[in-house]
Amino acid sequence: MPLESSMSDHEPDDSDAEFVEIDPSGRYGRYKEVLGKGAFKKVYKAFDELEGIEVAWNQIKVSDFLRYPEEMERLYSEVHLLKTLKHKNIIKFYNSWVDTTNEHINFITEIFTSGTLRQ
Repeated sequence: MPLESSMSDHEPDDSDAEFVEIDPSGRYGRYKEVLGKGAFKKVYKAFDELEGIEVAWNQIKVSDFLRYPEEMERLYSEVHLLKTLKHKNIIKFYNSWVDTTNEHINFITEIFTSGTLRQ
């Protein structure tokens, strides 16, 4: 039985194709699939309805930063810097917003699903 249940975890499922969250503009939809996570943020697979491409939905819980105001300032600086940079070797930044209801800072970037940053 364990083998069957683990195999079914990898089979496509209708719920995997459904958005679990949509940005305020309605352009980006977030899937439940987590691409990566760090100390302060989770990165989810998402879809850009306007361009028809997959993107990365970066989500940061604001309460994690309340104890570290210097980290919040650094985050705002990085988001602002990403917004202004346009270079083939730097990840593309598409949009950002604050979700006050769920206390998240969200930003949409280009998605990289294989390889390393060096590649």
